[in-house]
Amino acid sequence: MKIQTFSVVVGGKKCNAHCPYCVSKMTGLEDCSETGYINERNFHKACQFAKQSGVSTVLLTGKGEPTLYMNQIDRYLNILEQYDFPFIELQTNGMDLPLHNEELFNWYNKGMTTVCLSCAHWLTDRNREIFGELFEPLEKNINRLHRAGLSVRASCVMCKDYIDNASSVGAFALWCKEHKVEQFTARPVGIDENSDNEKIKEWVREHSISKIQQKEVETLFEKVGFLLLELAHGAKVYDYYGQNVSINSCLTHSPDPDDIRQLIFSPDGHLRYSWVYDGAIII
Repeated sequence: MKIQTFSVVVGGKKCNAHCPYCVSKMTGLEDCSETGYINERNFHKACQFAKQSGVSTVLLTGKGEPTLYMNQIDRYLNILEQYDFPFIELQTNGMDLPLHNEELFNWYNKGMTTVCLSCAHWLTDRNREIFGELFEPLEKNINRLHRAGLSVRASCVMCKDYIDNASSVGAFALWCKEHKVEQFTARPVGIDENSDNEKIKEWVREHSISKIQQKEVETLFEKVGFLLLELAHGAKVYDYYGQNVSINSCLTHSPDPDDIRQLIFSPDGHLRYSWVYDGAIII
């Protein structure tokens, strides 16, 4: 069995953004404890299994915003140091990063390699329409992370009237090159249709990009870029005028036991291999 990514859920569902397409959805900031219980016994087992399965990348992510649980991030990093994974990444909306400049250097020293900044556009006012008025300009967070020695991935969700066609995706890729962003990822907005949140599903349906637009995006990079890698589950990585670009989807699942995209560890000790299906559980 070979697994691509070991995703580690940080904290709970609390978030400081109000993204209309978020599966977890904002639940507010009240009772957002920073202590954060972790079933460390099971986390050690999950780390051992991930290493035995050839995992090279650990992604600290969340159902909410991970940087609201700073103590838990630190605890995870302390344990991960024992297993020497080559790459440790953090997914964040970046809104709280200005409060944690010193912690960024500590994360780098504990092995973190990359911070993935969630976004819907390169323009701050367009991102604030999605995330909220406190969204930090991407260029400021990029500079902040680079000063700490961390690499940056701009992780864009493609939505209608935002980044929604080949021209805008190409323009965002070139913006990333100008700002020395190491990696740029674009994926169409999507949602689990089994979700019972009709408001979110309605927004996603209204703002989804068409299959034709998705094909035009892929065609742009096939024609102008150079295919570097074809990853599991259809994700492709291109060189586009010297900028690393990945086009993919996050809500994918394969029933092949030798082709599991990711392990997903939750603080309560459960280990799964799908975000969508509760039954996809190992422990």
